[in-house]
Parts: sequence; structure tokens; C-alpha cells
Amino acid sequence: MSPVLTLLEALKKAERYLADHAIASPRLEAQLLFSHVLGLSRVALFTQYDRPLSGAEIRELREKLQTKAKGVPTAYILGYREFYGRRFRVTPDVLIPRPETEELVAHILNRLQHARHIADAGAGSGVLGITLALELKAARLSLIDISGAALSVARENAQSFLRETGCAYYQADFCRADFSLPEKADLFVSNPPYVEPAEYATTPSLHFEPRCALVAEDFAAEHKALIQTAFRLLAPGGLFALETHPQKSHEAKSWLEQAGFSQVRVEKDLAGRPHFILAVRG
Repeated sequence: MSPVLTLLEALKKAERYLADHAIASPRLEAQLLFSHVLGLSRVALFTQYDRPLSGAEIRELREKLQTKAKGVPTAYILGYREFYGRRFRVTPDVLIPRPETEELVAHILNRLQHARHIADAGAGSGVLGITLALELKAARLSLIDISGAALSVARENAQSFLRETGCAYYQADFCRADFSLPEKADLFVSNPPYVEPAEYATTPSLHFEPRCALVAEDFAAEHKALIQTAFRLLAPGGLFALETHPQKSHEAKSWLEQAGFSQVRVEKDLAGRPHFILAVRG
């Protein structure tokens, strides 16, 4: 008979295994996987070290650890990611939400207390638009993405969280001049692709995520088209909020001013990088 493996013993082995495979933060990653599989908070892991693991739990943990050892993002393994205090469904069809995008939410909430209609262009999993709809008590949310698979994830998240907000879904290229919405938005947000192709090619950790959600093949052309779309679809006085490449934000700011936006401000993230732009439609 095989000896019983306790939670503490298994957790130590998992941490060593991930460290041997050059996984960053192996202790944290092991704890996240164990917490998910065992249905325990990370705090509870530390209070149940003597708990014996069942054969089924060990098999599931082994499978997830092997997947993680290949470099697969933990959010894809778990099927969710925490964002602004809520747990959102994510799959390999959508970009994994970043902490920086939570900072964009905070910048927007510093400017607005309410929004009637929010449009989220390049919505992906929908975390940005859905979070803002909840925080600003919006009556209507329009989620726009070129990927039907991404919109399916966004729809699942919207149905989980939105009870009093009408939600519409548009599978479309929002950069096209003929894209329109049935009514103007008073908040237009976007976290569009902005990674340079060369930057993507030399960052293997990004390759698990959908390229179309990350890479701007022509940064200037795509951003200028997005800016024109935002101007067309915003009501006068509406707010445009953009997450963009920190090294190109000031260039993008000039495009917004040329397009007719006013009160154009570049905002920094917590690392001090000029990462966001907020502007008012004139």
C-alpha cells in the first residue's frame, strides 16, 4: 500500500517541481493550483497541512502541475481570473486581464460617477466593460470584438454579473468606418492590441494568448481608426478611455487632439509608465 501523501508534502513537491521547470514564483503558483483543486483558500492551505490527499486529488493536481510546467498561464488552467474584486471566466480565446487594466478602471471612476451607455471596443472577456457597467450603474453596455469566440466568453461573464444592465454584443471590426451602434455612448473604453510584432516575437510568455488581442500590426493606422470610431460613437461630452503602449502614449495623445478630442490627459500606471489616455469628445 502506498503511503498517504499529506497536503504539506504534496505542496513542497509541487513547488520543487515547478522551480525545476523554471516557472516564476513556483510557491505562489503551486498554492494557486492547490487552492483551486482542493476548494480551499490559500490561507486554509496553511491550516490543513496534515490533511491526506485522495488519489483523485493527486491525479488532478499532477495533471495541472504538468500543464503549468509547460508555461501555460495559470488563469487558463483554472479557467478564471480575479479582476476588480470579481472572478471572471477566461479561456485561451481571450486575453488574460492585467492589473494595469484595473488601474484604468480606477482612473475612469475618478472622472465619472455614472454612465448611461458604455461601449467596450475589443472587449475580449468583457472584464473592462462589465466592471465599469457595474461600478457606474450603466443602463446599457455594448461589447464589441472581432472574435466570436471571445464574445462568447464575454457573454458568459455578462450573464453572470449583469442583472440591471442591458447588454448587446457585436462581432465586428470596430476600426471600420462603417461600424456603428444604435445609440451614442457616453463612455467609450478600449484596451486594443498595442504590442509591436517584434516585441511579441521575443516574449514567449505572450504566445499562449491570442495574437489578435495583443499585437498591433500597424500601431498608428489601427489607433487612428479606433480614435475616429470613438469620436463617431460618443455623444458630445462623452469620455474616451484608452489603454495603450507606454512608449507611444504621447504620440497617441496628439492623434486624439487632432481628431477633435479635448481635455486629453495621459495617465501613468503604478509603475510610473504613461499607460492610459482619457479624453472628452468635443
